[in-house]
Amino acid sequence: MRIALTQSEGRLEGLQERLEAMGLEVLRFPLVQTQTLPADLASLEDCRWWLFTSVAAVRAVLELGGSLPGRALGAVGRATQQALEEAGGRVDLVAPEETAESLAEAFLALRPFGFVGLPQGNRARPVLAQRLREAGYVVRSVVVYQTQTLPWPSDDPIPELVLLTSPSGVEALPEAVGRKAHLLALGPTTAAALSERGFSHTAVPKPSVEAVLETVRYIRGELCSI
Repeated sequence: MRIALTQSEGRLEGLQERLEAMGLEVLRFPLVQTQTLPADLASLEDCRWWLFTSVAAVRAVLELGGSLPGRALGAVGRATQQALEEAGGRVDLVAPEETAESLAEAFLALRPFGFVGLPQGNRARPVLAQRLREAGYVVRSVVVYQTQTLPWPSDDPIPELVLLTSPSGVEALPEAVGRKAHLLALGPTTAAALSERGFSHTAVPKPSVEAVLETVRYIRGELCSI
């Protein structure tokens, strides 16, 4: 059985190796890429907290000359945490799940003080900023990168399984692949995007490597439920 992983670099680290250990042939077909924009970070300078929802946001801030040391930093997951720490930042908060909702809940549970800066992509969902503003925080958002879709490799045969991890990836998915392959949806927004295109799919219950592995085992008939 073959599975195509379409997520961008830095997401779900270790998944490919775990899938290969299960005997699957893993294909890397990224359907999105990110590009840093010429953004001005000045509005974020007096924010005590900077919250990052992707590795791409970390890279963009660094390319734009942003300084991480001395700030309180929050990360949406382990890959984002690692990127921040490798850049010299100290991560004070890591969301238990790789979603903006989880990061918002973890932040509000701490009840920290100070303005909040959100360096983000042009397709970022507004949920994180909305939740924090509703709780009374001053939130300053700056779009530091854009997400672009990539074409599906036309010469490769369609694999049995395809993992989609974002609405942008769903947008780039060819109709023929969506109709023929068994699609795995990571997260509710990805599942909603697939439903909007009329593609049947299996929802991965959590945005984690273990949840993807369990879903694959379920599809292969090794688990009764997920």
